[in-house]
Amino acid sequence: LKRHTTYSNGSENTPYIHYFWQVLRSFNQEDRRAFVRFAWAQERLPADDQEFERTKTRMLIKPFAGLSDPDKSFPKADTCFFNLMLPEYTSPDILRERLLFAIHTDADSMDADEPEADASGVRNATQK
Repeated sequence: LKRHTTYSNGSENTPYIHYFWQVLRSFNQEDRRAFVRFAWAQERLPADDQEFERTKTRMLIKPFAGLSDPDKSFPKADTCFFNLMLPEYTSPDILRERLLFAIHTDADSMDADEPEADASGVRNATQK
């Protein structure tokens, strides 16, 4: 994935981007799959460099301009384009905490076909 990542502001040596790769490397397989679902809404990455190139897949990391204190912000993803908006976290520990929260919270929200339950627990396909 790292070989197929571009950056809109910075490089892999920019501190918060360096922290990102450090944290992603530390993830177990379940967390890595959750990251791919969060950032790209897919179950897996292309199998090899040739598949990345054939499908023109790349991840774009760009800074996220949210709150004035980036350590209080969460990463966001533009899943259609495999873009990750990453706050400029000040430490790998904060990045890990925020990223894990983001990738494991409301992981099924992309599934618009899944009917929601009303207050009584009854599924209603017309609810949005």
